[in-house]
Amino acid sequence: MNGIRGAAAPSSSGARIDPLRLTSVLVSGLPPELGTSHAPARYTVPAVFSRQVGGTERIRIESPETARRLSDHAGAPIELVVSDRRLLIKHTTLDELRDGLAAQIAAVLRDIADDLEHDRDTASAASEVLAHEERDRTDRITRQASDVVFE
Repeated sequence: MNGIRGAAAPSSSGARIDPLRLTSVLVSGLPPELGTSHAPARYTVPAVFSRQVGGTERIRIESPETARRLSDHAGAPIELVVSDRRLLIKHTTLDELRDGLAAQIAAVLRDIADDLEHDRDTASAASEVLAHEERDRTDRITRQASDVVFE
């Protein structure tokens, strides 16, 4: 999962931010019974995000569509929950993550980043069009006002 790379996405202020990725499994958050005869068949695996998750990112990560996409790949119901700078990957195992689910989660995060960047670019372009139209309108009104002579 460390392989998520790409251009940084702009923030709402226009500054670029690093793409959201997962850096590691939080071993201390795994069930203490792992590796014993009492280990659960499926459990929650906490993973650490590279940075704080934005609100829109969180909504997309936790969406039923994302869960469905990952569940289809895993063949079992997978649920993602953002908890501060952790991603709780519910109803899975370390083996499933190692065997491809981690790559699928990384792909989901890349897709979300790409979609959000596209949305920001579209909004920015629309904003530029509106700003241009407003400048044209203001110039037109200013010219009209300059034709008014009080003599």
